[in-house]
Amino acid sequence: HAQNFVTMMTSSWPTALAALTIAILPQGGVLAFQTAHQSFGASCSSSRCSSPVHRLLASGSDTSTDKSDDGNVGPDILQPFVPAMDPKYSVRGPVGEGKFIISRTGPPTAEEMSNEQMLKIVKIECNDLEVNTLVWKCLGYRFNEEEEKWEPTEVFPNWKERFPDPPDFIGMQRVYSREVDQPSLRSNQALVRSIPPGNKQSLKTQLKPIVWKGYNYKELTPNKTRRAQCANWIVFYREELFGYTVEELKERRRLRKEAEAAAEAKMREEGKEVDTWKPPVKEVF
Repeated sequence: HAQNFVTMMTSSWPTALAALTIAILPQGGVLAFQTAHQSFGASCSSSRCSSPVHRLLASGSDTSTDKSDDGNVGPDILQPFVPAMDPKYSVRGPVGEGKFIISRTGPPTAEEMSNEQMLKIVKIECNDLEVNTLVWKCLGYRFNEEEEKWEPTEVFPNWKERFPDPPDFIGMQRVYSREVDQPSLRSNQALVRSIPPGNKQSLKTQLKPIVWKGYNYKELTPNKTRRAQCANWIVFYREELFGYTVEELKERRRLRKEAEAAAEAKMREEGKEVDTWKPPVKEVF
């Protein structure tokens, strides 16, 4: 397969990428890809391997990036990450093998949701699957080790209705064409919409003391943006949802709305203008 793949390298790299995925992944998943990657890398010199797919095979990591050659600060150019195209990647890909504290099994822990962990997410010191895994656990998905699959065992009702299976919030394949990326984009947007206005800046507030003030606009990429949004949602979950039952969360929401209504009524009595528009929030519970 690798020999046939080489002949397509200089013509159309997206076609070659698709061909590689079709030819290799069904026959051995990530392991087969890594074997082909190593074999191909050994026969490929940097002087003649300049196409995006050559560079992809040369990197073989979802944390690798290409910087611009002119030395200017700009967005990292991420290559498509072929191992994530394996349907089994979400249950077999590497998790918790580095400094990022995460386990597929069990509910989320305070240690997994710490500010230090959030900093690793935004600084890309963990892989995309680890970010997804932590969000999945917070939402209530639980990993069944025996059947090797994620199940919506404790997922919030509203979220479960729309997403019975854990969605890819990051876009782990790092292919941003509409047909490939749309599900990831939509699920990430749904996650962001579930955060109330008062918690939209929680991540910056929490990470500012440990020296992270956010990304510069010119260095933003879809991957960085979605990582920050996931981390912000985890902070919101940690501060507002973690440890409460759905019934308790609904009661807290009722009390909050009553307090807001009372505050608005008082403002009207005092002749003050009341802004009745509120950003739409679709809570997960």
